[in-house]
Amino acid sequence: MKKSQQILGLPVLSIEEGKQIGAVKHLVLSPENGAVKYILVEDDAWYSGFKAVPFEKVLGIGEFGLTVESRSSLSAVTDMPEAVELLKKDIRLPGIRVLSKKGRLVGTVGDFIVDERTAEIAGCQLIPAGGEKTAGVIPRKLILTFGRDFLVVEEGTESMLVSDVQETFQNNAYGEEAGRDRLEAHPDAPAATAQSTPVAENKEQPLDVLEHFEEQQRKYILGKKVTMRIVADSGEVIAEEGSIVTDEMIERAKATNTYLRLTLNIRD
Repeated sequence: MKKSQQILGLPVLSIEEGKQIGAVKHLVLSPENGAVKYILVEDDAWYSGFKAVPFEKVLGIGEFGLTVESRSSLSAVTDMPEAVELLKKDIRLPGIRVLSKKGRLVGTVGDFIVDERTAEIAGCQLIPAGGEKTAGVIPRKLILTFGRDFLVVEEGTESMLVSDVQETFQNNAYGEEAGRDRLEAHPDAPAATAQSTPVAENKEQPLDVLEHFEEQQRKYILGKKVTMRIVADSGEVIAEEGSIVTDEMIERAKATNTYLRLTLNIRD
């Protein structure tokens, strides 16, 4: 599970090329599905407009970046009619008001939480009316409508908030709904269990992809020339301008949280 604020601004990383090809600028939501349909990306050709990648082409979302197979995963937004139509709906959940089914003001949305395996919105943080801090998370099952101006929820939502949407969402999405969908598509299929193999495989795949990316990136930057002096918060000099990237330099950068800065300031 990822909050939208944890995804926005992430570097977009090409596995095939082993390099950053842009940054996440916006999550394009489908109100009908309650899910993220596209990732809006700003790349180095910003003057030609934003690019977008369908969520199904996202390989993984980690703390370091969002990975795709290659630059060809991105397309101009203007070439994606569905993305354009969704952008016209302008669904931006943080900050909009939360109304009950009977029109009572419940509060506002602080942030929303995405299941990065399925793109579904797992829940929305609620800031109560008159309050300043998040009181908890509205589980997906209590959300009736994702609107441009309002999030409409079931009556009594305030008493059914959860602190950890992970368990609640899994119980609903992968229990009742997934089980029902599976039965509709494959009536003879056995019922899913909490330890079902497909779920475990989906959990591990993004980790493998990121490990592969990090290894590819290490190979890519080794031997490159550093274009600016990299200094850690402690004052330790990680790399001098003009020095050559080595394994030792990479390890020092990782240990001092300057690795991303290092990767963005190199050349052949």
